[in-house]
Amino acid sequence: MKILIASDLFNPEVNGIVTSINILYEGLKKHGHDVRIVTLSQTHSERKDGDFYYVPSINADIVYPHARLVLPGKYKIIKELIEWNPDVIHTHCELSTFCCACYIARKTNTPIVHHYHTVYKYYVRYLPLGNLWVRPIVPNIIRQISGKTKAFITPTDKMRQILEGYHIKSDIFVVPSAIRECFFDSEYFKYRNSIREKYGIKENECLLLYLGRVAKEKNIEELIDFIGDEELSGYRIMIVGDGPHRKKIEKYIQKQKVSDRVIFVGMIDPNEVPRYYVSGDIFVNASRSESQGLTYMEAMACKIPVLCRYDSCLDGVITNSVNGFMYNSRDEFKQYLRLLANDEHLRTTVAENAKTMVFEKYNQEKFVKECEKIYELKKI
Repeated sequence: MKILIASDLFNPEVNGIVTSINILYEGLKKHGHDVRIVTLSQTHSERKDGDFYYVPSINADIVYPHARLVLPGKYKIIKELIEWNPDVIHTHCELSTFCCACYIARKTNTPIVHHYHTVYKYYVRYLPLGNLWVRPIVPNIIRQISGKTKAFITPTDKMRQILEGYHIKSDIFVVPSAIRECFFDSEYFKYRNSIREKYGIKENECLLLYLGRVAKEKNIEELIDFIGDEELSGYRIMIVGDGPHRKKIEKYIQKQKVSDRVIFVGMIDPNEVPRYYVSGDIFVNASRSESQGLTYMEAMACKIPVLCRYDSCLDGVITNSVNGFMYNSRDEFKQYLRLLANDEHLRTTVAENAKTMVFEKYNQEKFVKECEKIYELKKI
């Protein structure tokens, strides 16, 4: 098949959507498909780089930090994609490149399959008057998108239920996103000691690890509050990642006077991500805005126990005391943290169960094959 993937977000940006697209692109190519990606240029100029087509865009920080919007115009690369005549278009964002995809679809009579990744109610609150003006129209926008697509793909039942609540017309398929196979490689544990030594973490010290985007919706302040609890004074947390909320988080750490308990690593090379996962003892996350929680799955694949705030997207995925822990309050967080930190057998059992579950449910081959089935079903 000739498959066009459309996304406003792409390399070198690091997030769950980009990871999912990269895995899908590589898997489809491996299966012999002709795959191309249309995304946004970081400049006002169009360009092409192999299978990747970049349309001109402008800065749109007012929408969301680092966001960009397509510049209207007639572009050679869009004409080339129309002449290529894809069999199916797989869109991953609801703004600029979705409009490009719709234009190509109209010209070629190609079906669109849309991948719904984002729980917008957690993001519009950060826009000026977002809750008042933007949030009420989100369902209508998604319904309009569904009128232009043959199917929706979404990673969890939580997301499916949100879409059903919008009364969309398209069929909905739940396909859990995959994680890279490298996270299952135990070889990365050889880097554990060197990373811990680099940041002055003792061998017997229980290190909490947050790895992901540093954004307001990730609720990192809650983790900082918890680590500042005098009952948890023996623990430290390492924050790995970067994002638009970093400066505010750094100020908050100083305000709470917990600089000695927080290690802020910042952005790292993507190839080093598994090394940092295994340098921690317990992966923690307080986000309430996850559509799936890929970083949780990556940590589990690395055999690092997960302690996270309850989110319905994790129903049927994490079971307390079996393959991880989900908390609903500060007291539960402290209780589960002590359980994991003080019981090595529990920590090991939870980690092994988690790795097995993730390998069975979130492997790359399964993800790619499920998408292929939907393409075949909807391209007719």
